[in-house]
Amino acid sequence: MDNRWRWLRALIILAVAAFIFWQRAASGQVNVYEARALAVMGQNSKEGREILKELAEGRKPGVYHLQAEGDIAPAAGTEKIIGVTVSKDRGLLGIFSTPGSQPVMLDCIDTLPLQEVKVVQLEAGRNAILIRELLDERFGAYFLSSFYTLYTWQGEGLQEIWRKVAGNEERWHKKWLDQGEGWQGVSEQVTTDFTREEGRLAIKTISSQTLWSAPAATGPRTKIQSRTVTHTYRWEPAWGAMVMAVGRVNKATSLKERQGNKYADRLNLAAGEEVAVLEDEDLLSWLKPGEPSYWRVKTKSGRVGYVLKGHLDLLAGKA
Repeated sequence: MDNRWRWLRALIILAVAAFIFWQRAASGQVNVYEARALAVMGQNSKEGREILKELAEGRKPGVYHLQAEGDIAPAAGTEKIIGVTVSKDRGLLGIFSTPGSQPVMLDCIDTLPLQEVKVVQLEAGRNAILIRELLDERFGAYFLSSFYTLYTWQGEGLQEIWRKVAGNEERWHKKWLDQGEGWQGVSEQVTTDFTREEGRLAIKTISSQTLWSAPAATGPRTKIQSRTVTHTYRWEPAWGAMVMAVGRVNKATSLKERQGNKYADRLNLAAGEEVAVLEDEDLLSWLKPGEPSYWRVKTKSGRVGYVLKGHLDLLAGKA
């Protein structure tokens, strides 16, 4: 009965994810990070944790996995980090302390299939876990994307402090957007340089983005337009994140969250409030002129969301 219920639950989650994915693609507001969130939705399970524990204890010889070691958690000593791909659509990341003969799991995160796991230094005395994931959702209209994500220990567990597409291919049928026949898509390739500035981690990216159209999904591409975008992200302990810049709210506005094809108000920001800018969210406005452009930001209270670009002034010399 338990196995049947697990299969039923998995099918329900898959059906909901597919429906939401179709809605979002049909709206023309496709977001690769949402596709990632849907792919890992509802995956956390006792079975997954057992797989990681068995790997940490050396009880699954021959099972391919990724492993790194470093001082991540507040406890004394170094931790063992293990990443494993368990299916085409699923991965797991676990962090273990080793106070005795048996490793102790400190935290576990659902991921996509993993391509890389390593420990990087944020600053002297503080490290983070860098992973690279793969989203392979090729079924007519699809995502084929890879991501970098950085996690560090904050509070009681691992928290995301940076994310970036490393490569992305999307395509969809134009009729879904009421734009006639044929296909359209986005290609994005990102060069990422992990470096250091004044003893802290800095990440510099160069993103080459292309919007294309074609009569058929795999046919020759026409009406191609492209651009190149560069950004630098720096580890800022005061904000607990990799930060592009600091901005000041120039009028009372809302911190928004993305819900499907809409940005919904989450909380109010007062004029004069400062926020850390985490990402430039202008890809949609480039693909569809007339759509609003946003900054992804983090407040001093730790809330992350989106602010209209026109409601934020970037502060020179502050990060």
